[in-house]
Amino acid sequence: MQSIAIKYYDGIINRAHVATLRSHASGAVVEYTDAQNTAQQKLYHYDDMLYIGPIGAVLPAIELPNDARIEFLDAQLPDWLQLKSKQQSQRVHAIESSWRWIALSLVVTIAVIFSTFRWGIPLAAHTIAQQMPRDSLQRLGDQAENYLIELTEPSKISRARQQQIQVMYRTKINAKYPAKILFREGGNRIGANALAIPNGRIILTDELVKLAKNDQELLAVLAHEQGHLDGRHSLEQGLQSLGISILYVSITGDASDLFGSLPVALVSSQYSQKFELQADQHAIDELKRQGISPQYLADFLQRLSEENEEESSSLDFLQSHPATSERIAQVKAQL
Repeated sequence: MQSIAIKYYDGIINRAHVATLRSHASGAVVEYTDAQNTAQQKLYHYDDMLYIGPIGAVLPAIELPNDARIEFLDAQLPDWLQLKSKQQSQRVHAIESSWRWIALSLVVTIAVIFSTFRWGIPLAAHTIAQQMPRDSLQRLGDQAENYLIELTEPSKISRARQQQIQVMYRTKINAKYPAKILFREGGNRIGANALAIPNGRIILTDELVKLAKNDQELLAVLAHEQGHLDGRHSLEQGLQSLGISILYVSITGDASDLFGSLPVALVSSQYSQKFELQADQHAIDELKRQGISPQYLADFLQRLSEENEEESSSLDFLQSHPATSERIAQVKAQL
């Protein structure tokens, strides 16, 4: 009786069995040892076999009923294995050999990759960010917070001033889930910055507090960060970065340190213009609700923009929150 060595998936466990495929009058018999070390034999008729021919370096396989599968160890199959779909494999090979089909496949592939970057990843990131449970947000945010603490130093702002800012935030910002403000000295690594992270923290650096000329400007910054928190912007932006990395992994197969990079992406990714305009609008609405002119937000952004031309830290407010004429124009249009 003729036979060949194969890998066999029985449809019950995910692990492949080392098996033998033997010829049979109406098909083929698979002989293998199951997870309980019991010898097994299974007869499959040709009518139940779906042959998948070799493509590139991928060896041929046969799909079987009940999620079973045969994977061959060689691209050349024995003559006694009379599969009806071998002709289909030959047609696929002809397509692979045609420059016209190759060119068409290349165009389609480029279109799919472009669509994935342009629409697929942002949509997936938005859906995941909005549906992620709060306990997952807490875990991711805690890791991001630890990363920021490593980059910064303890705040030198007095306890009294910190408490004053906390009270101002609590009493004037309308938040369904009020954040806890964590004061840190940004130094050369962070500089003048405010960052909203998913565990309900707003990181506020000493440098940014000192740059604010008054409490109204500081309140505008806090309202802006609350807008990022409410919209889960840092998570969505981080997921978009991760999504692009996943696409890279799907092409190269290099998945080193992929999932451990998300907490870092939460605090280092630059917000999109869309998110910035949304957070600015939230700040404008909050200031107006308090009877405060949005001009304070415009003044603060303008001052930061001017100072950023002279000096910039590695991760300052304008790098993570890019201030542009469009953003300032949006504020001034609602004065």
